[in-house]
Amino acid sequence: MSSFYDLASLVMIPSGKKAGKVYSQKPLTTDGQLDFTRASTATRIGSDGNIEKTRTNLVLQSNQFDTTWTISNVTLTSGQSGYDGTNNAWLLNSSLSGGYLRQNLSGVSGMNTYSLYVKAGSVSWVQLTGFGNTYFNLSGSGAVGNTSAIAKIESVGSGWFRCSVTGDTSPSQVRIYSASADGVNASGTIYIQDAQIEPGLVATNVITTTTAAVSVGSVDNMPRLNYTPGSATSCPSLLLEPQRTNVVTHSEYFEASDWNKNSSTVLSNQITSPENTNNASKLSDKTTFNRHSLWRNYTTSSTNNTISIFAKKGTKKHFSIYTSDTTTWNTMLVVDLEAGTITKEYNKIGFTSINTIESYANGWYRIVAAISGTQSGNALYTRFAIQDEAEPANPPDNKYTGDGTGNVYIYGAQVELGASYATSYIPTFGATVTRTQDRCNKDGISGLIGQTAGTVYFDWVMNHESVGTSEDLYALVLSDNTSNKLIGINNYNNTLAVFIKEVSTQFYNNSFSGSDGLNIKLALAYANNDVALYINGNQIATDTSASIPALNQINLNTFYNENLPDSTKVNNLMLFKTRLSNTQLAELTSIDS
Repeated sequence: MSSFYDLASLVMIPSGKKAGKVYSQKPLTTDGQLDFTRASTATRIGSDGNIEKTRTNLVLQSNQFDTTWTISNVTLTSGQSGYDGTNNAWLLNSSLSGGYLRQNLSGVSGMNTYSLYVKAGSVSWVQLTGFGNTYFNLSGSGAVGNTSAIAKIESVGSGWFRCSVTGDTSPSQVRIYSASADGVNASGTIYIQDAQIEPGLVATNVITTTTAAVSVGSVDNMPRLNYTPGSATSCPSLLLEPQRTNVVTHSEYFEASDWNKNSSTVLSNQITSPENTNNASKLSDKTTFNRHSLWRNYTTSSTNNTISIFAKKGTKKHFSIYTSDTTTWNTMLVVDLEAGTITKEYNKIGFTSINTIESYANGWYRIVAAISGTQSGNALYTRFAIQDEAEPANPPDNKYTGDGTGNVYIYGAQVELGASYATSYIPTFGATVTRTQDRCNKDGISGLIGQTAGTVYFDWVMNHESVGTSEDLYALVLSDNTSNKLIGINNYNNTLAVFIKEVSTQFYNNSFSGSDGLNIKLALAYANNDVALYINGNQIATDTSASIPALNQINLNTFYNENLPDSTKVNNLMLFKTRLSNTQLAELTSIDS
């Protein structure tokens, strides 16, 4: 590949990024920096193979307690020895039993976790309010006292504890009180450091704030270098996706009232999830003959809808996604969470489903049901259920008599209405969330694109609208910033189309049909009256009559400046200002190259 690197005018192998930019290995000038936009947060698979979220600390002045925090009958002394080996902790001295620190909040709602590092001083309890009222014992191994919320205390050494409270609410403020016993506020001293309020069910790594909330991870306009799920040794691809909405309002908090429990119980924060955090839930059956499930009802006029969830084997290994409408069942998918396989698929007449199961780390799988069919009454009932066996006794009914101990673990539910394949996980904590379209392009680079002769090499993972679409979905387009002059690669009607357009179409080939998830290495070499297309080491087509357009723009995942997006995982993009020989094209696109 090194010889091709020397010949190329542009080499983009995803590795370098910053907000708004994807860097190329060649050229190292600004001409090699592709522009990236996405006006929303998103998740990706990180280099450790786990899901990586955008994390946000909503507390202002998170470790500067003498600024925007309101002080009542309290004095503060900075420069104290902290849990992290710094001198960034604070001594809080309350002169009265009701003395407190308070921060007023604005716009904080949904499922959030409020956390604070605390160490005993002259008193050994602390009370945190806002997300319920919770007392924590700061002696011994630490303990949670009176609480009206989900609460946790964790020893971090040297007498320090991280205390956290999680609630589904819209607090107007949070407070910190010193206390001498469970439920008893008292004057005295405690040490505090690093307050945090973050969306989600658990406290994560500290994010320091000053005058504004701070987010880290795949934030707005941050390109996603996405790795293989569950793998710490893979190379990243640039993940580009269309706009999608997760209409599930609590994608992780299944105890929420908007999840209906059918002969089942759910407990939060029971096991490590696919993001390597202890925030996955346990779904257990009850001692009745029934469906042991969670379910929701959604209104949709679309015939295409995609449902997904992460699941892991517990005492039961079979799990199902079951859908129905106002009259009867529509589809059912049963999986084996031990083998990681689909065991049974049922579709009512008039419905189809394309179902997948994808492996993640530590025994987790993402299960996807992409459904096509018209729901009666526009109602899509979605059910996630524990299964007693691989094939129900009365298919597709999934009832069985539970014993109260049958369980599986679940995390990250997603329903994408009007969609025919699943996109990356979109977390929600009390409201639906939309991830806007990823766009990656570069204008004004005619000097990097072969004008009368050249070669385009594109290595990516094929993914397209899988259920009966005839829409053009573009993975790569070189253009003159109009629709008149183009070199393009798109998925059309479940086939791969490659074309050259100089006002009218000069070259077009759609003879290659690949399945979702197929890694494709494609090279299109062109010169006037001399075009060759190679895919994965094989010659697909040639042409001796095409004329070549003058081009100056790269577009990934869009049709020049229009919104016709697909989901694309780009491994490598190379441009050459010369037409490579057919022998070179075969070598370049070889699976082993």
